This record gives sequence, structure tokens and C-alpha cells, in this order.
Amino acid sequence: MRPPRRLVVELCVVTVAMLGLALVLAEDRRETQQVAQWDKRAQQGAGIAETDTTKQKEADRELQRAVETLEKYEAQISKQQRRKYARRESALKTRRGVTELLPQWLRGRVRWAESLASWLFDGAKRRSSAAWFPLQPAAEEKEKEETVRQAEATVRRLAAAGHRAAQMAAGDMLLYGKYGVAADARSAFAHYEGAASSEGSGSDDGRAQYMVGVYYATGLGGVKQSNALALAYTTQAAARGVTAAEMALAFRYAAGIGVEESCAQAMAHYQSVARKGIAFYLAGPPLGRAAQAPAHRARLADDSGGAYGARTGARALRSAGSRAEFAEIVDYHVQRARKGDVASGATLADLHYHGHRFAPRSYVAALAHLRRLTARLFTRRAELRTGLAPEETPVAAQAAGMLGLMLLRGEGTAVDTGGALRWLRAGAALGHGAALNALGVMHQRGIGVRASADRAAELFRRAADAGHSGGMTNHALTIAATQPQTALASLKRAAATGHILAHYHLAELRAAAPGAAACRLAVASYRFVAERGDWLHSPLGAAHSSYERGRLAASAVDYVRAAEMGYGVGQLNAALLLERTSHECGFRSSLSTNATAAGLCAHSVVGAREAHERLALAYWTRAANQDIADARTKQGDHYFYGWGVARSFERAAAAYVLAANADASGLAMWNVGWMHETGTGLPRDLYMAKRWYDRCAAANEPGKLAASLSLLRLSAKYLWAWVRGEDVGEAPLFFAPAAAAAQEREEKETEEKEKDAGAANQEDKREPEPDAAAGVDAAAEHDAGTDTDTGAWLLGRLDGADRAAVPDVWDQGGAADHDYDLDYDFDHDYAAAAGNSNNNPDGDDDDDGDNSGSFGESVFVVVFLVAAAWMFLPFR
Repeated sequence: MRPPRRLVVELCVVTVAMLGLALVLAEDRRETQQVAQWDKRAQQGAGIAETDTTKQKEADRELQRAVETLEKYEAQISKQQRRKYARRESALKTRRGVTELLPQWLRGRVRWAESLASWLFDGAKRRSSAAWFPLQPAAEEKEKEETVRQAEATVRRLAAAGHRAAQMAAGDMLLYGKYGVAADARSAFAHYEGAASSEGSGSDDGRAQYMVGVYYATGLGGVKQSNALALAYTTQAAARGVTAAEMALAFRYAAGIGVEESCAQAMAHYQSVARKGIAFYLAGPPLGRAAQAPAHRARLADDSGGAYGARTGARALRSAGSRAEFAEIVDYHVQRARKGDVASGATLADLHYHGHRFAPRSYVAALAHLRRLTARLFTRRAELRTGLAPEETPVAAQAAGMLGLMLLRGEGTAVDTGGALRWLRAGAALGHGAALNALGVMHQRGIGVRASADRAAELFRRAADAGHSGGMTNHALTIAATQPQTALASLKRAAATGHILAHYHLAELRAAAPGAAACRLAVASYRFVAERGDWLHSPLGAAHSSYERGRLAASAVDYVRAAEMGYGVGQLNAALLLERTSHECGFRSSLSTNATAAGLCAHSVVGAREAHERLALAYWTRAANQDIADARTKQGDHYFYGWGVARSFERAAAAYVLAANADASGLAMWNVGWMHETGTGLPRDLYMAKRWYDRCAAANEPGKLAASLSLLRLSAKYLWAWVRGEDVGEAPLFFAPAAAAAQEREEKETEEKEKDAGAANQEDKREPEPDAAAGVDAAAEHDAGTDTDTGAWLLGRLDGADRAAVPDVWDQGGAADHDYDLDYDFDHDYAAAAGNSNNNPDGDDDDDGDNSGSFGESVFVVVFLVAAAWMFLPFR
């Protein structure tokens, strides 16, 4: 029997419904399973992220513990190195031989004997060097504790794993040879480059960008120099807020190094650095933070006897003296102070308060001297004692003002507002400028007294009248709204004394003014603030500290960094250290120094000889533009011998003439005389040769022997040429008729009188300088005894191409008058130089009449000198 049709239809419908329900249930099950899987994966991902964060934190803690261990060890060996190295002679002290003074035929034999002696005593020298100089890496390796070894291994392991902070720590360890590790600049570059290429925006990778930029800018560790890459990395680091990178970038734009010169870009970067420095300066105690220690800006050439190891002129070295001379002077003042001399007591207080390159700053010692002085000169109520000598009153004012200032700032003691107010009032009553200014700040801010703007303004005015730079600045700020011109003049006077806040406010005013001249003035002031307010970014302190410990390689690296940031003292010191590296690392053997035993050659700072010499030439050139005669002479040496540049006697002569005309380098004068004598780079002119030899003998006491011997040789050459009928010039040389000498002297006197009269007329016709030019002069004159960059920036390109001279806008002193590009018209400029030497306004040269005499006597003297010269001097 067939089932009814209706039943079949119902069964089909039910079947389809059940199938649909099954499909829906299966889809729901799949969705549920998928959601569960997603949840599981999310939980797993969160767990992995949490695990990664935990591992990162653990790595950070492990690195921190390792670095703390290494820093403790570094502090320990640093003390040992500083104590040992303080008793040694300077590692840069030159030991000069006499081989070059011998005749040509004898030099080879003497050099062979020197080589034999060096081979015989080389073993003894190596054995004694470990005891004579600071700890060497090999010796330090044996003395390391097990914890130090583990910490070093931890840093290396984390750096290899890609930890950015560990990569930076490993880079610093290898670049500077820290923790007793042998320095390896190329391996350090790999760590810096790895940190720079890592993802992230922390401070560590920003500094890594900066260090990679330094490598490409200078060629450290043998890295190929590239201005383009240096600019790219430095720009990235500056964008991430690395202050040192901003300084380096500002200097590049200002000097046109690897980039087109741009005053606007330089001002922007210098402005950023200056504002950071001023913010840090004002965040300190009242009246701002104290300046950096003087030792940070020390010129190493002064310690080593000059760039040539000896004084080459009256101004070749600063009057720094030696440590022994400094200690003797201090001992003299100590003895006089013990006997009651208040002037010596004030001198000692000032010395300890400000510090000296040979004596660290000590507020405690300064405070002790001031308390003794005030107890002697004042009563307990801070009233001046009666019966004091007239010369003791200024000392009393200084002692009261300094004591009040130290109590106000909490230097060497806790802050004592009441005591500060009492002693500042005592100093102000005696007209002490610093006391008046500090008292004005207390009234302005309400420190210990009720705030009073009128009283503060009056005290600032009195401090400005007393000549205090801080008083001038504060007085200008208080009257800027009502008396803008007077305020501007006061700011300029304060800036001329080197007050950092005055320079900053001048820079802000000039930055807002339109025009290229205002931009240059603003850059000059901003740069001054950036270089003097460098508490947070300067490498000079670390460089000098490494130098004091005998770690010359590490010192050279930091001075190179400072040089790239535009510090003049960094350029000079970097050039000196790089040249010594070039001498000692087998590149050249013309000099012998103690640098080898001191570890300078343990790692070559730059790498190859050519790289050392190119970089040294660039820094000597920049240092020469600070008006340092020895640096200009060194620049000439590089051109003369072809060190790092194509050999050019003409350019060498140009540099020597510039240095010689500054009347500061007797060696440059001798070089010019020799070049005239031999016709090398200059026209052969025996008369001019004698004039320069005479000037050398008069300008440089240690060079008199060399000048005298050269005159002996010159006399022999002159006589021989005269006997053979050669052209010896029309001017008389060693002997001349008395009438001719007198006539020449009269002509000279007439020319000098006419010149003086013409100069006086020109001075009367000269128009007064505009206000902006006066501001330039005010911005430049600061802190006598600190480094300044003067003149045109004669920057030699590191790739060998010529670079146009870039006008210097930092130092507006008179030194720019005799700094030129070496691509100038040689004949024209040398003619002017020869004219200056003939006029001789300083009277250094001997008149020809002084050397006149009978012909027979002259012939006898010349024959005698020829015999002496034949025995001792080579003929060219």
C-alpha cells in the first residue's frame, strides 16, 4: 500500500529542517571553537609579551649591576693611575736629538749608532715602562677580580644579544679602553652602529647616532670618512635631543663643513643648546651655577713645553708655569698669610674658590680662609675694625662679600640666609660689587628680607657702577622697559667681561632682529653661551681627566669630539695628541716622546698614517685661527713635508710668514729666513734671510744659538757668492760703508714719520663704528686665558679638496687681520710681509750701521766664520 502523498511531504520537510538545524549547530560549534582558539592565542600572546617584558627588565637589572661593578673598579684604578702619573713628566714632552744639526755625511753613521743602542736597551725600556707609567692593560688584566671579569662578560653577552644600553656600554668600554680592557675603536663602532640601527627612540640610541656621526666625521678607528653620512647621523641625533649632536651640527652649519654654510641653521641649533644651558644655570643656587673648573680648558701644549716641546717665542706659551712653580707661589702666600698678611689670605681664598688648573676647587678651604680674614678685619657684629691700614679696606670688602655669597649659595657649608645678609651688607657698605649684586637679588626675590623691586633696582645700579658684570646685567634687565638704549649698553659692557647671562640676553635680542649681520651677532653670543654653559654636554672634563691619568688615547678621542663641536681648545689639544700618535705609532720617527710607554699606541686613534695626518692638519688649521703662532707654524710644516696634504713649499711659506709677522714665533721667523737663504718656496734673497734670522734671535731667547749658527752659514755663503761674482743683491748685508748705513737709517726714520702722520690723518677721518659693530666687539672680549677661535676658519677638506675660507664670527678681536686663506696671491702678500719686516717698528732687528766697520775687519771675521761653519754646518 502506498503511503499518502501528504505524509511524504511532511517527512521531507522534517528531514530538511533537521538537516538545517544540524548545519546551524555545526556552524555555532565551529564559531565557538574558533573564538576559543582566538582567546587561547591572545592569552598565549599576552603571556609571551609579559615574558618578554620580564626578560627585558631582568636584562636591564643585570646590566645595571654589571655596570656598577665595572664603575667601582674603574674608580679604583683611576685613583692609582692619577697618583702614579702625577709624578711623571708629561707624556707629550719631546726628546729631541741633535742628528739634524750634524753634517750630511755624519748623519747616517749617528743614526746607525742610535738604532744599535735602541736595540740593545729596548728590553730594559719595556721592563721599566710598566713601573714608570700608569697601569697597562696587561697588568690590569692580572689584577682584575672575578666579579669584574663576570661583569665584563655580562656586558658583552647582552650587547651581542642586541640590548641597546649594553651595546652603548660595550662601545664605550672598547672605544676608551675602560675597565682595563684593551681599546679597540673599530669594534666599538660595530656596537654603536648596532645600537643606532635598533628600533626605538630612547636616549641610548640617540647617543648612538651621535657617536656614529663622530666616526664618519673624523675617521675614528679606520672608518672611511664621509661628510654626508656624518651629517645624516648627526642630524638624526640632534632631532632626538642629543645636545652634543646639536653643538656639532651648529658648528658644521656655521663653518660650512660638509654642508652649505647657513647662519639661520647655526643660530637655531646654538639657540637650542644655549637655552638648555641657561635653564640649567638658573636652576642652581642664587646667582646661577658656578663655572666649569679651569683645568677643563687647559692647553696641553703648555704642559709639554709648547707644540714643539720648547718655547718658540714670547707668546708661544701662556704664562701657566709648571706645577713646581705654582706650588712655590702658593707656599709663599701660605707663609705670608700665617704671618698675618691679609692680601695673601685673600689671594688663597680666591684661588680655592675659583680653582686653578693645578689646584682643584675647594669651597671648604676658601671658607676657612675667609672666616680667618673676617675675624681679623671685622668685629663679631660684622662691623669694620678701626685702625686698619688703607690697603686692608679693599681686602675687607672682598672677604665680607665672598663670605656672604658663599653662605647665600651654600658653598662649603649649609645655607645661612641670616649670616649671608649680615656679611653682604658689610661688603656692600664698603662698595664691593659682588656684595651689592647679591644683596639686590635677595631683595628682588625676597630671600631673608621683604621683596622690594625699587630697593633691588637701586642695588643693581650701584653694583653696575662698581663695574660688576652681574650687576650690569641685572641693572639692564630692570630698566629695559623704560630705558632700552641704556640697558643695551649695560648688557654689552657685561658681555665684554664674559658674563654668560648678558651674552644670552644679547643673543635673544639679536635673534629677533632682521638681517644677516644680526644673525651673525646672535650666533656669536649663542655660541659663547653654549660653550661656557656646557655643564651637560662638554667632553673637555673627561678628556682632561683621562690625560691626567696618562690615558692619552681616551683623551684624544674626547678632544676630537670637542673639536668637532667647535671648541678651540679641543682643536688644539686634538691636533697635538694626533700628531704625537702619528710620531709614535710607527708613522714617522722625526720625534721621540714618552707617549708610546704611556699607552697612546695601544690603539691607533684614527687608523692609518694618512688619516692621522689629514685630521691633525685640519685641527692645526682651526687652532691657528685662534691666533696661536705655533699652530700656524705646524700648519706650514704639514705643507712643507707633505703630511696629510700635497706638498707645497709656497703654501708652507705663506703659513710661516703669517706666523712670523705675528712676532710670536721665533721658529717661524727662522723658517722664513732659511727659505729665503735656500730659495725654497720663496725668492732667494740673502738680505731678507739675514733680516729674519736677526728677528728670530731677538724674539726668541732659546733660539739665539740656532739663529747665530745660521748667520754663520749665511755669512759663508754670502762671501763665497761675492768672491765668485754671483748676484748677492744690491743691499748691504754684513758689512757696508758707514755713510750708506747712515743714509739708509735716515730714510727709514723719514718713512716711519710719514707713515705715522698718515695714520693719524686717517684716524681723524675715520667715522665712528655703528652700534652693531660695537656689539660684536663686546661679544668677543671675554675671560682672558680661555680658548677663543679667532680669524678665518682655514679648514682643510678631509677628502683632499680645497675648502674656501669661512669667515669667523665668533671672536671679533684684532687677530682676524692676519689670518688669510692660503690660496691668496702669494707675491702680493709676501711683498707686504717683507715690507713689514723691513720697517721693523718694534726695533727687534739690528740696524745695518751697527754691523758696519772697516773692510779688513769684516773680511777677517767672515773668514773665521767660514772656517767654523765648514766644520759644523752642512752646506745646501
